[in-house]
Amino acid sequence: MQLRNLDPSSSSKDWDSKWADIFEHYQQDLRHAYYIQAMLDAEDRHVLEIGAGSFRDMAELRRRGVDCEGMDFSQESAQLARQQFPEFSSAIHQMSAFDMSFADNAFDVSYHNGVWVLFDDVQIKALAVEQARITRNRMIATVHNAHNRQFVEYFDRLKKDDPLYDIRFFEMDEVSSLMREVCSDVVIVPVGKGKKHHEDLLIKSGVTDPQALRACFDESGLKYLESSERLMCIGSVR
Repeated sequence: MQLRNLDPSSSSKDWDSKWADIFEHYQQDLRHAYYIQAMLDAEDRHVLEIGAGSFRDMAELRRRGVDCEGMDFSQESAQLARQQFPEFSSAIHQMSAFDMSFADNAFDVSYHNGVWVLFDDVQIKALAVEQARITRNRMIATVHNAHNRQFVEYFDRLKKDDPLYDIRFFEMDEVSSLMREVCSDVVIVPVGKGKKHHEDLLIKSGVTDPQALRACFDESGLKYLESSERLMCIGSVR
């Protein structure tokens, strides 16, 4: 099974098969939806999730009043999402992130979580150009954090048996450089503290208010860089 380094001509066959197995499991963790809402500004009214997969974050944001649509390369994931979230079916799309059918500047904010970890620099630059094209204000790329060595080693162990974990990790300078191909004012926010520390502690305690979580991110800065699971990279589209 090949899940890495897809290109514009790739088939979604392997991902279709994978999502049939993992779709339900991936409904459980809503943290990234809360992270995204915390970073939205008042003028960010129309949002897109790219590579939505389980579509859980798109669905949670819609439940929380955010006008969020989602798209994924996999026909199977989009079909499962329409069954899981029939009330949001019109906001669920199947298409390639290399060539989206949305108009220029169609969304105020676009985001993805764990999409770039499947690609090399050349492919990421193409994906970034397309993401910037359909985005009016800011684009967000959340990637796995190479500064957290324990997390890297954990994935190294798991990937021996499951190609889903055979992914790329990024250092801050590396992902910032890729973002700056199409963005200015790139800000990186380390997120995900093992589901039990800092902002995740608030979420675990039932505090999901976006203002509270944003204050938490602002206060922590890069303090937890080496213990965070991911880097949420936010850039203003040029």
